[in-house]
Amino acid sequence: MSALKYMAFVLALGLVFLPLPVTSQVPPQGERNPGSGSTSPASALIAEAKAAGTQEGNQEYARRLTEWFVPRKTGDAYVDAFSSRLSKADLMARHDERGWIPESVIAQAFNDLMEQTSGKSGKPLRTDTNVVHQLRVTISEVSPALSAVKSISSECLPTEAISLRLQLLYRNGSLEDPCPPKPGPDGALVQHACVGPDATILMFRYSRSHSASDDEKLSDHVAKLFGM
Repeated sequence: MSALKYMAFVLALGLVFLPLPVTSQVPPQGERNPGSGSTSPASALIAEAKAAGTQEGNQEYARRLTEWFVPRKTGDAYVDAFSSRLSKADLMARHDERGWIPESVIAQAFNDLMEQTSGKSGKPLRTDTNVVHQLRVTISEVSPALSAVKSISSECLPTEAISLRLQLLYRNGSLEDPCPPKPGPDGALVQHACVGPDATILMFRYSRSHSASDDEKLSDHVAKLFGM
C-alpha cells in the first residue's frame, strides 16, 4: 500500500470511525444533509457497503478494500485475484454458504502481522477480542452497513474483517485514537506527531525493505485465516 493510498484510507475511515466518546453524540457520517449534493469519502464508503449485498456492488466494495489492504507493488494480477477471493468469500458468507470469521481470528491476524513486521523494534503491538468487538459496536452505531455485529455478535463478514484489520492498524490495535489532537496556546486543538510505536510506519518500513513476494505472503496469511 502506498503512502498516498493509505492516507486516502485514513481520511475515509477517520471520518467514519470517530473516537468512542464522540460517536454517540453525532449523526451517522454519510447520512447527514442528504440534500446537500456533496459526497464525502466516508459517505462513498458507506454507500458501497450498503450495495455489497449484490454481486456487482460486492465486487466494487471488495476492490476498494483490497486496494487499501494489499501493497500496490504486488502487481495488478495479485490485487485482482485477492479482490476476487474477498468478494467470493463475502458473498458466500452473506448467503450462509460459508462460516463467518470469529472476532478472535481478526485479533490473531493483527497480532501475527505485528509480530512479522516489528523486527527488532521491541515488544510487538497487540490487540484482543474485546477491542475487536467494541470497535465493531462503534462502527455499527455510525453506520450499520459497515458492521454485522447486530446480526452475529461474535463473527464477521470477510469484508468487515478486512476493514477491521485496517482500522486496527490505524489505531495500533487499541480503541483509542493513536494521535489525539491536543490544545495549543490559544486553546485550539492541534494535531501533533505520534509518539511511540506506530503500526502503519512498521508496515511501510516492512514493505520498503522486503520484496513483493514477501508482501504477498503477509496478505495470503490473512486470507488463509479469513477462509478466503
